[in-house]
Amino acid sequence: VAIVAGLLTIRGYATDLPAVPQLSSWRAQIPQSSIILAADGSVAAKLPFTDGELVGHRHWVHFDEIPPLLIQAFLAAEDARFFSHRGIDPQAILRAARANYRAGALVEGASTITQQLARNLLPKSIGDARNLRRKVREALVAYRFEKRYSKQEIFEAYANLIFLGDNSYGIGAAATRYFGKQLDQLKLEEAALLAGLAQAPGWANPSTNPTAAKLRRNQVLERMLTHHYISAAQKDLAIATDISLIERREIFGSIVPWHTEMVRQILERKYPELYHRGGLVIETTAQPALSLQAIARARHGALAIVGQSTTAEQKFNLNANQKIGQETRARPQVAALLWDYRTGYLETVVGGRQFSESIFNRATQACRQPGSAFKPILYGAALERDAITPATALRDGPIAEWDDDLGIFWKPHNSGRSFRGVAIAQDALAASLNAPAVDVFDRVGGDNVIRFARRLGITTKLTNVRPLALGASCVIPIELAESLATIANRGQPVDLIWIKQIRRGNQIVVDNTASSDPMLTSDQRLDRVVAVSSAPERDPIVDPETSFMVTSMLRDVVRRGTATAVRNIGRPVAGKTGTTNENSDAWFVGFSDRVVAVTWVGYDNPAIRLPSQADGAHAALPIWYSIVSAAEGDRKPVDLLANVPSGLVRARIDRETGLLAEQGAGGAIDLYLRRGTVPTESSGTRPDLPSSLDDVTNEF
Repeated sequence: VAIVAGLLTIRGYATDLPAVPQLSSWRAQIPQSSIILAADGSVAAKLPFTDGELVGHRHWVHFDEIPPLLIQAFLAAEDARFFSHRGIDPQAILRAARANYRAGALVEGASTITQQLARNLLPKSIGDARNLRRKVREALVAYRFEKRYSKQEIFEAYANLIFLGDNSYGIGAAATRYFGKQLDQLKLEEAALLAGLAQAPGWANPSTNPTAAKLRRNQVLERMLTHHYISAAQKDLAIATDISLIERREIFGSIVPWHTEMVRQILERKYPELYHRGGLVIETTAQPALSLQAIARARHGALAIVGQSTTAEQKFNLNANQKIGQETRARPQVAALLWDYRTGYLETVVGGRQFSESIFNRATQACRQPGSAFKPILYGAALERDAITPATALRDGPIAEWDDDLGIFWKPHNSGRSFRGVAIAQDALAASLNAPAVDVFDRVGGDNVIRFARRLGITTKLTNVRPLALGASCVIPIELAESLATIANRGQPVDLIWIKQIRRGNQIVVDNTASSDPMLTSDQRLDRVVAVSSAPERDPIVDPETSFMVTSMLRDVVRRGTATAVRNIGRPVAGKTGTTNENSDAWFVGFSDRVVAVTWVGYDNPAIRLPSQADGAHAALPIWYSIVSAAEGDRKPVDLLANVPSGLVRARIDRETGLLAEQGAGGAIDLYLRRGTVPTESSGTRPDLPSSLDDVTNEF
């Protein structure tokens, strides 16, 4: 009767047993750590998964990657007859029953590794109550596991599922967390310590309770000796060895820090489910060698402005100020970024002097007045609408108007505080003359300037007032760089790619890889060519003629204007300096035939000013020069003004009048003008311009 009653009870417990899960499907869904890789394959970060309230790391390891010594340590600690039983170990059940009876309490368990796996995979179906019903259901499910899967598959799943303390799930994450090692590098005493954590991840955690951890480790070593996995000499030597943990080190931020943080933000914002579940391999476009150089050169350049250097920096606290003469000069901040506008790959970004000091990314988040660095947008808007041509004679004279908001007269002046009277647009931009820029603004209209800026990617608030012509509204460095990238790309849209590819297992989730990427195999390159060619064709943002004319004008900024210091960079480049009132901000933004880069120097508090000599040409441009030089290396130079658009013609223009130059006349310049806008008069056929500046002013 008792036997029949017992069988009926077991049969009742077996009602509605859960189906054995598909381990391959479970593995595909299990939360795991994500890895962010730099372009050269180096690890930039390991991101934890988030599973409800659980946050942790898990790195999946295959059974054949687990060394025999570690397997034996877990068998000794948890289930010595794992490879011989069928999911249930009767001997262990009897042994535990005797021990618990003698102790008068539950002091020893008998769950096999298979039972533990079943319980952890199906906690709701099996239950967590410590009673006979749960044990029976657990045993029955474990038996089914054993019928469906091999021992190797079961042990692999178990070894990757278990919690081993310190947010470490699975043996791979635990080995990295405690010892900074791969599994095949573990010593005997380290393997035993990990095995001991399976039953006591809190109490025996070596980070918080090294005494308990050593006691538990030694118990595992004794069991390994008992089961003949190790010799007595090996056991004694391991027991005599102190626990040695790796110092907790955060990979995040050690290389390409601001790029890594931006990628993390993109993942969290655009792919929240994938981000939290993890298990991703994220290949980024970040170039770590270039980034190290860029960070060092940007920091050195910023500190040199206030009479410091990277050598001196090592002697002072990063947040300290340095006394210079009788004044205390705070250390300025810096931002820089560079990307290949042909592929869209962002190669380096510097968000400040040092990531550990401030993770705020000034290159992508700070909104600062660009000063004259905004003028390429202004001139581009006017050229597009034929409000001016590069040959247009512009007024360069004093301006004074009342600013109701500030309660002052607005009196823009040139850097040398002198005026030329008249300057053609090409010369005015090269010399960064301010009054002509206001003239351009008046001709094209503020609304058109703002609309043009929006198309180029400027999203910040732009106020439709005349000071906008001189960069009075703030912009974000990356958006200013994007604007010039479009110009450099002959008006075609420019992709900004932080992430090349995202994979989870064998599945490619996101693929932004450029078909010209040198890391692609021939088959992969063909796939990308097909994918890109099948995408809808994108309309140009700016017509190629306008883009070419702006490029030509910015080439003159380098050849004979405010950026001549970059002429010897070894390749044709174009760009624009920018300096705000009282030197609160210093900028340089420019491009080669491949990359666009922007640099900014200033203080987070705009009220603090840079030294008087620290304008865009002396503060920001040298940093730009060094970063672009490092990025371009010895690559073959390419002319920025090759392949002139068919809608342009070249004309020789008199720089005093903006008219066609007389044959053989001096003071002339060759300019690219849109067909239909070339002057029909020559300088010799128009009366001389008035010599009085007042007369010139009246004419305008």
